[in-house]
Amino acid sequence: MDFEPIPFSVLSGIVDQILEDCDEDVVCTRMRLAGLEPRFRDAILTSDLLNAWQVFFYFFQEYPNDEAREILAFTPASSLAEGVSIGEYRDCLLTFVMDNAHPTIIISDDLQEMRRFSGAQAYQQAINFIDSE
Repeated sequence: MDFEPIPFSVLSGIVDQILEDCDEDVVCTRMRLAGLEPRFRDAILTSDLLNAWQVFFYFFQEYPNDEAREILAFTPASSLAEGVSIGEYRDCLLTFVMDNAHPTIIISDDLQEMRRFSGAQAYQQAINFIDSE
């Protein structure tokens, strides 16, 4: 079932209302996004209308360290398709990626990918994995 693309003006109007109502509160933003029709929500989560921090919180409901939160806050959500490095945790680099509409955390060292986790628990699984090494 193919849908026509949603006009940017429609998506922008939805996000403007959410951000006005929520006043930068990521919990409120998450709740409002969760209430949207999936095709609208998915389009917004991968657009430049939100930042990567809002998308991170939407999926993981976690507060990463200050460095990661700052990086995510200044990065448009559309960058998540390529992956956004959110800093180091115990000498491992963490990268947040939206992989086919699934949130993914990639753990790597200086040379290669060590492991990747996908889904709503991906961030916590990545931290637990690193802590157990």
